[in-house]
Amino acid sequence: MNKGLIASLEKAFRCQIHSVKPKRNVNLLKTDRGHWIIKGYKQLDKAMWVTQLSDALRERGFLHTVKYVSDAGGAKVIPYEDRYYTIMKMIDGREADNASLYDVKKSAETLARFHVAAQGFPVAHTYAYEGKAALLDKWESRLEQFERITWEIEQNGPQTKLEQIILQMSPSIIQDGQQLLHSAYRLPLTPEMFAAVERGTLAHRDVASHNFLLTPRGSCYLIDLDTVGHDVQLVDLVQLMSRMLLLQEYRIGSFVEAIEAYSKINYLSDTQIWMVHQLLRYPDNFLREVTGLYSNRPGYHMRGVLQLVQMEGRLFHERQAFLQAGEQIFQRSPWGQYHFVG
Repeated sequence: MNKGLIASLEKAFRCQIHSVKPKRNVNLLKTDRGHWIIKGYKQLDKAMWVTQLSDALRERGFLHTVKYVSDAGGAKVIPYEDRYYTIMKMIDGREADNASLYDVKKSAETLARFHVAAQGFPVAHTYAYEGKAALLDKWESRLEQFERITWEIEQNGPQTKLEQIILQMSPSIIQDGQQLLHSAYRLPLTPEMFAAVERGTLAHRDVASHNFLLTPRGSCYLIDLDTVGHDVQLVDLVQLMSRMLLLQEYRIGSFVEAIEAYSKINYLSDTQIWMVHQLLRYPDNFLREVTGLYSNRPGYHMRGVLQLVQMEGRLFHERQAFLQAGEQIFQRSPWGQYHFVG
């Protein structure tokens, strides 16, 4: 970390920085005023957005998120050279583990509280409504990219164990993805989209387990507000359920308990629950990891991606059983009649 930046921060915050430790895309600072996290942005409006959003969420009662520190002049965004920096108080907690149903339920509850607070943010511009949710656009692009990756592997022959698995699983992955995208028009997403604009709802859009921190006292915090934006909040729930179900081995009971934990705080209708279950037919875990690796996106590495796709292959039948168990939801039967499976 730049020594000039450290000196500038010490002056701005009237503190002494004893040590700096890098972690992911941030740095941990040990100061005489406590442990802080510093994050840099290329764009001023992005840095301003996250700090103002944190304040707004806290004013609405959602305290379990990041808290930014003001400098001596009251500013929460510190310019230095060609970047803009923010300082957050470090949260003393561990990352959630989707293999733990306790952690999953805590994450679901925290997400629900965030969604309750993340309403009433007027849309600054008029959406160009084209009759398709942004989520489906993203999924369509991801599937097209995966099909190109598969074609190139077929042309060149599989060079790694991962590519062998991709070729083995690609027919069912592509089929599942295409079937969901082709049948998505049956889902009542349009009312959800209009409601999101009308209510000014925000979605987090990156509810990975590492963005939930659990403290020793049992509190759960949702962090990393960089990805938050106007969107249908169900996209967060689909993402959370998709990621946790893999590590929960697609147990229907885990899905039910997580949905109930969320719905006790932010009510979900039977139709919304049915939609979440239907959207889980899209094989997002597999597609996200493979396309992320081949696009060289940060955080995607061969070993981790290989482990995940192997797990998806091993749990193929469990996943199919989970999707088939939602017939009652597809028929819009009462949620109380949903079957629990061991």
